[in-house]
Amino acid sequence: MTTVLMVSGSWPPEACGVGDYTEKLCRELERTDIDVVRFGDDGLSRVYSRETIRQASQTDCDIVHIQYPTAGYGRSLTPSALPASMRNKPVVVTLHEYSVFRWYRRAWFAPFARNCAARIFTTEEERRLFESRFPSRGGLDMTVGIASNIAAVAKVAREANRVAYFGLIAPHKGIEAFLDLCEIARAASSDLTFELIGAIPEMCRGYAETVLQRASACSVQLTTDMPDDAVARRLATATFAYLPYPDGASGKRGTLAAALVNNLVVITRHSDITPDWIRTATLDAKGHLEALKVLTRLRADTRRLEAAVQQSALASSRFRWDEIALRHADLYRSLLEGADKRRRAAAAPSASASLEARMAS
Repeated sequence: MTTVLMVSGSWPPEACGVGDYTEKLCRELERTDIDVVRFGDDGLSRVYSRETIRQASQTDCDIVHIQYPTAGYGRSLTPSALPASMRNKPVVVTLHEYSVFRWYRRAWFAPFARNCAARIFTTEEERRLFESRFPSRGGLDMTVGIASNIAAVAKVAREANRVAYFGLIAPHKGIEAFLDLCEIARAASSDLTFELIGAIPEMCRGYAETVLQRASACSVQLTTDMPDDAVARRLATATFAYLPYPDGASGKRGTLAAALVNNLVVITRHSDITPDWIRTATLDAKGHLEALKVLTRLRADTRRLEAAVQQSALASSRFRWDEIALRHADLYRSLLEGADKRRRAAAAPSASASLEARMAS
């Protein structure tokens, strides 16, 4: 049985989308008969921890898989230093985010380019950007889309006028635009109702307090820090989701995946990073004023609304955990077979030299 050391700076119940993804992936891998050792040492958050690197390198495993970034890493260089310390084991890294980091974070990613046997990206756009910035990288690059961290809930009674926002209550997530929509809908005496569903990262408590106060002031229902099954049930009772990502909708958004697998009609923002299949599955709104117009039109046109629900349902088939796990398992198998061939090839000359020495004597 293959044993994978799965490295993440955050694990549930800590509020971190990548941490949730990692735990879901571990469970799916275990269903494919892969043994997973979860590694989340506190030293992963320190600037550089030799002890953490030593512990990871001495863990009995066949392959190492790093999930990056996570809330728990902060700006630590320890995760980036891990691949170079694992010379005798293939190291894989999944880069959930790359384009959002500024130029001075290059030092965090260069070791992944030099020392990893494989890099996994969640979108083609992220992969192409990384490849252009690290042309002399080693190892393999591949794209594996994400699935929803939140399960799909079937046969639930939906509220026809409910609009949900779902995600971490943290800066740069588009929450302000959602609250702008709530305020103008209320000012226009709209019968739409709104719900903010999310988790609060510990480091964002101050920000979240301001957000929740503003939400309460415009009668937004608040559902925070709930178990995943409760989140899924609340999300599924809505008909619409407004997810105004600042950089646009893309396949790396787990919150978008959660809304689509629950067949919500998603109003979002399309941009250069939005693939065609998401453009088809969602409705574009450049701001909260346009979002209100889109919602008003949908509620007045039953056929258009039904068509939007059908497009959402079609897109939900892309987010399958079993297929994601199988692609990971295939990658692990390929890397281990390649490593075994290289070891045998390296040993062959030594054996030949030993035979020649015996014959000469």
